[in-house]
Amino acid sequence: MKKTAVRFLSVIGLTVMTLCADGCAYRPDVYQGNFTEQKDVDKLRVGMTQEQVKFVLGTPMLLDPLDNTRWYYVNFVRHGWNDPEFKTLVILFDDDRVVKEITGDFQKSRNFYTPL
Repeated sequence: MKKTAVRFLSVIGLTVMTLCADGCAYRPDVYQGNFTEQKDVDKLRVGMTQEQVKFVLGTPMLLDPLDNTRWYYVNFVRHGWNDPEFKTLVILFDDDRVVKEITGDFQKSRNFYTPL
């Protein structure tokens, strides 16, 4: 009788664990990288120095040690069991100044081409 009860409870326990493996368990939110917002990207202008960009956006997530003309701002967010969201912003410099190109998941402001 005890063996039957143990087997029954084992089967029930394994079934519950299998059903809850994908969504019942708590999974904390994960935030990594630079949390860049559109309002901060709107402050960027052509001709800004690298120090001015650092003041507005913070230190870039990725820098190429051999080529300091591209700065990468990368953002990774995963809420619970949902698929992760990635946002990137790439800023191109020429001679320590922002040139006419920023790319990624953010829009250039209307005043981007107006120098400071």
